[in-house]
Amino acid sequence: GIESLRPNVVAVNAVMNACAYTSGDVMLQNRAMEIAHKRLRDLENSDYGSPDQVTYGTFLKVCANQMSDCSTRQQIIEVIFKKCVHDGQVGNLVLQQMRVMGPPSLYTRLIGRDISEDIQMEDLPAEWWSNVVEGKWRRRRQF
Repeated sequence: GIESLRPNVVAVNAVMNACAYTSGDVMLQNRAMEIAHKRLRDLENSDYGSPDQVTYGTFLKVCANQMSDCSTRQQIIEVIFKKCVHDGQVGNLVLQQMRVMGPPSLYTRLIGRDISEDIQMEDLPAEWWSNVVEGKWRRRRQF
């Protein structure tokens, strides 16, 4: 390959999405988790891009689809959500994934709202979503 080429956030998100919808036995599920985690770490440590709300939301979807509901998954949810808050990337996709992943007590503890409330990112502290770009039209205007 060409050494100077690096994937951008869109390419990383596409790989993660493929990992989220990988089906098969436990070995394939584990491999999908490994690939998604490595892509997230690579992007976090790169000088060519940063994870966005789609990256984090899609990684949460990988966890939801490839891991059983266990304490390890809940720890990962918490770590990823805290990264989202730190990066100002708690967008509506992240909120949607947090709702479906449960348990409700973890959602309430992390978000500070009841899972039954219909909230959007704008209902949260502004610094939590300060770097979110929603929709392809807004993304295009930034370039």
